Amino acid sequence: MAVRYTREQFLDRLRKEIQSGKPLVMTGAGSGICAKFIERGGVDILGVYNTGYFRMQGYGSLAGMLPMADANEMVYQIGRREVLPQVKEVPVVAGLNGVDVLRDMRLFLEDCKRVGFSGVHNFPTVAWFDGEFRRTLEGTGLGYQMEIDMLNTARELDLLTVGYAFNEEDTEFLMTKAAPDIFVFHAGITQGGSTGYAEGSGLEEMAQRTQVHNAIAKKIKPDVILLGHGAALVDPEDAQYVGDHTDCHGVQLGSSIERIAMEKPLEERAAAFKKVRFGSGRP
Repeated sequence: MAVRYTREQFLDRLRKEIQSGKPLVMTGAGSGICAKFIERGGVDILGVYNTGYFRMQGYGSLAGMLPMADANEMVYQIGRREVLPQVKEVPVVAGLNGVDVLRDMRLFLEDCKRVGFSGVHNFPTVAWFDGEFRRTLEGTGLGYQMEIDMLNTARELDLLTVGYAFNEEDTEFLMTKAAPDIFVFHAGITQGGSTGYAEGSGLEEMAQRTQVHNAIAKKIKPDVILLGHGAALVDPEDAQYVGDHTDCHGVQLGSSIERIAMEKPLEERAAAFKKVRFGSGRP
């Protein structure tokens, strides 16, 4: 069963890696077997997200932003039943929907902490929406402030906090009002594989946009941990580019590790078995 870390214990682990010159790797884990073997690969943080479940079922990540199932219950149960029992030492973070009017969020966070989560990430997030839909959400009391409140409550409960933002206004608001321990600029749906988004930012543009947001975050909270995520950040070589061209302390991976890593190997292994032929002397 996963170790439940205090916020300071969690941060100490991350800072030691950074100080030793090793980039941080945070990944999603949508199933127990993903968590088991990703941990063996040496990652620093595991996250449980409703998008991870949908990726494991063969769907695109944006399925997790649509009104299908109960995002928070899904994360809670996948974590409790599948991921946390397989993890030995790596801290596990819950990706939670802060805009959940059907729960007492403090009680729910306390329960997440009790079962073994060591941190909270604001995902799914209304920050991904823009235009009239986002303005309407904000205007009817279902906005980003609820996610800010959730992160602040998590901090009060001694949980590490991870914050997502998609535009500069939200980045400044998030860092000013919640000051998460880890900031991640979400550059967009990961490209590649069967359900990737081919029209997203190229790697150079992704790194430039990430650096703009990193600068905002660092100006407000100089000791914030910065992770790059999304768009053209698909392979280890892409992570190297992001590390070389931004202030990121590492990367956060979803589709890049859960989905893309298994699509082609599964297909190739199935095809290899299908190529087996019976011997010529078989009656």
